[in-house]
Amino acid sequence: MKVLLIPGMDGTGKLFSPLLDELPSGVDTQVICLNDLKNQNPIDQALEIASLIGSEEVIILSESYSGYIAYHLSLLPNLNIKHVIFAASFLENPTWLSRLNKLLPLNLVRSGLIPDIALSSVLFAQRNNKKLVNIFNSSLKLISNSTLRRRLNVIANLVRPSESLSVPCTYVQASNDYLVSNKSVDVFKELCININIVKASGGHFIVQSNPHYFSKLVQGVIAL
Repeated sequence: MKVLLIPGMDGTGKLFSPLLDELPSGVDTQVICLNDLKNQNPIDQALEIASLIGSEEVIILSESYSGYIAYHLSLLPNLNIKHVIFAASFLENPTWLSRLNKLLPLNLVRSGLIPDIALSSVLFAQRNNKKLVNIFNSSLKLISNSTLRRRLNVIANLVRPSESLSVPCTYVQASNDYLVSNKSVDVFKELCININIVKASGGHFIVQSNPHYFSKLVQGVIAL
């Protein structure tokens, strides 16, 4: 059984390094780099990832932006998906602030001028975790502004889907998520027939904020 890790908006998968350090060496993992996929539309990306999976039994861990991809991936027939973990994900516009994405000064975010303490607090709900901030900044260097803008636009225009999902799911809500509203969880409750809602301590980048929690969660799902 393989654990498929689908990253957030940066698409690099670099931010999964704290989790990979926590997981036992015997856990078979594969990080999907969104930037390596031919398609950029989330639904088309789901189809492309499906072709990579084939018939292999997998557990999917999707964080933030990629929750929409994982949802559509899990709707596809002939896949052997045992469980989907949605980490601080959303299936519709997560907050009214996302509609202001064109005003976001990406060059300022990438410049390193924003104090570490501010990024650490907003993204990870930790006072000043320089290690996580450094991973975040280094992941941004691997992706262009145009790609980030495109993904921000996707988020701003997400329309709530309507098809029910029967694959067993877990939704992990961050205790201090400043980027995704609580109503995002309600969509998963409505659409996922078999879902467990849990809350973990940390910020919106919850997998990075609390890698130990996710290591235990993944191992628990594998053991089911």
